[in-house]
This record gives sequence, C-alpha cells and structure tokens, in this order.
Amino acid sequence: MRTVKKPEERKAEMVEAAAKLFTAQGFVKTSVAEIVAAVDVAKGLFYYYFTTKDDMVRAVTEGWAAHCEDVVGRIAGAPLTGPEKLRAIVDCEIWTRLRATPFFEDLCLPQHAALYADAVTRVADHIAPALCRVAEQAAREGEAQVVYPEASVRVLISGLATLAQRGELTRDVAASLTGQMLGLKAPL
Repeated sequence: MRTVKKPEERKAEMVEAAAKLFTAQGFVKTSVAEIVAAVDVAKGLFYYYFTTKDDMVRAVTEGWAAHCEDVVGRIAGAPLTGPEKLRAIVDCEIWTRLRATPFFEDLCLPQHAALYADAVTRVADHIAPALCRVAEQAAREGEAQVVYPEASVRVLISGLATLAQRGELTRDVAASLTGQMLGLKAPL
C-alpha cells in the first residue's frame, strides 16, 4: 500500500530519485518507469508534475544550481580575501562532481543543446550574485580590476560552460580564465 504524501513531497522525491539515476546512468538511459519505480508511485503521477522527461531534467538541473549557489555562497561569506575566495570557488567540489558524470555527458550531446543552455542559465542565475560580490571584494582590496562585475561574471560562466561542453575545461584553464576575466593581479 502506498503512503499518501503532500504533492510537493512526492514531486521532490521524484526529482531526487531522478537526480540519482541521471548521475549514475545519464538521463538518456533513464526511463520514466525507472524514476517512478524508485519512489513507488504510478507513472501517471510523473506526468501530473512533469510534461516530459526534459522537464524532469530541468528540475534536476535547478536542484544542482541551488546546490552550487549554496557552495559558492558559503565560500563568498568566508573570512578570506577576494583572491582566496576565487581560488576556493575554482577548486570547490561542484566542478569535480560535475565533470565526467553520465548526466553531464548527456547534457553535452548536440541534440541536448537547449537543455545545456538552460542548465548554464540556471547555474549562472544562482551563482552570479555571490561571484560578483567576491569579484567586487577583490577589486576593493586592490587585487583585481573589474569594471563591470556582473557582465564579467556572466561571460566567465558562459565561457567556462562552453569549454566544459567541449571537454576542454581543466582546473588550470578555469583559474586562468577567471583571473583574466576579473583582472586579477596574481594567478589563482
């Protein structure tokens, strides 16, 4: 017998189950049947909350973007200098966890370009405010010269995303590009 739960709880359970499945095997190989089986609900309930599997991909991406916001926000609030914060952001776990997962590999496929663009926008919307604060802090400390912090941060995120999609993003490339885009005086 199924347990009755609030709609927002059921939806969150489905998104969490999909996130685990997508991370393990990608969303291309994950079926709606696998997602609903993981939370023991009827397939129709999936379509009550999500019109398509792409909608579920967007929901999983939104969860990932919120996680990135938490991580970057904690670093931005830490008692460090601006450059130390930028180094910590470049080195934080969100980038290493993202690389080489089946979910990310599926997003990078040409046929999923719209989903990838949506994911980049979601992540940028979530992390840009904290990253701007850090860039502005580095500028106040005299360690960076950034005239347009928000535009610079968004171009940086877009550039990093493009390199990641092409499989060309490394820690050194991310650090160098971040330093150049934000006018840092010393390398990260």
